[in-house]
Amino acid sequence: MLHRYLHELLTIGIQKMKDDSRLLDDLFERWYALDDSEVDAIKQYFAAKGLNVANGYARRDAKFPLVTITLGAEGETDSFLGDSAGQITTMGDDYGADLLASLWQHTYNLTVFTEHPDVTAYYYEIVKSILIAGLQFLVTELNLFQFKISGMDLAPDPQYVPEHLFVRQLTLTCQREFQRIDRESLLAKAFGISGIHIDKSGSPSDVGGVKTLVTFFTEGQNGEE
Repeated sequence: MLHRYLHELLTIGIQKMKDDSRLLDDLFERWYALDDSEVDAIKQYFAAKGLNVANGYARRDAKFPLVTITLGAEGETDSFLGDSAGQITTMGDDYGADLLASLWQHTYNLTVFTEHPDVTAYYYEIVKSILIAGLQFLVTELNLFQFKISGMDLAPDPQYVPEHLFVRQLTLTCQREFQRIDRESLLAKAFGISGIHIDKSGSPSDVGGVKTLVTFFTEGQNGEE
């Protein structure tokens, strides 16, 4: 469900840029060295239009400009021996269940749609800057690692993109540990041991010749050995 966090990250970042246009100055004037008139036009357009965020593919009746979040691919990359990641105690359990885990890689596409090629380029840079600025949020909240961000123009495809739109896409690749609690493992555990058990009919051979350093006695009625 990483797409929900990406949706939240973009929504917060877009609102911050609308509230403080100096963030757009930092991006387009200081970093990309665009002239004042072009930066002012970007700020006016962004203030008037904003940027809508949606999960899933763009629809014909969607409100543009728009950035969509879709799952490009995901899969297991590494596993632990026996999938074991230790034990975990959850609410209501007195003893720990086995925690199973493996490493997964996720690829998400953030696709920008607008009605003008220059606007698409501007908004692509806005989304990229928000994503880069929000990496710490993703690390803290989701324990993501191994980030890689890339991007490209997309050729018009009427199957996915309405004809009058221009499209650029950012791709985020990251890894995360996927965990699962094996609650059935609780049934196979010895939950507690009280004292030392010695079989009455046992012999030293029962412990494989190991020196136990345990001396046992039978208590009499008066507490005597």
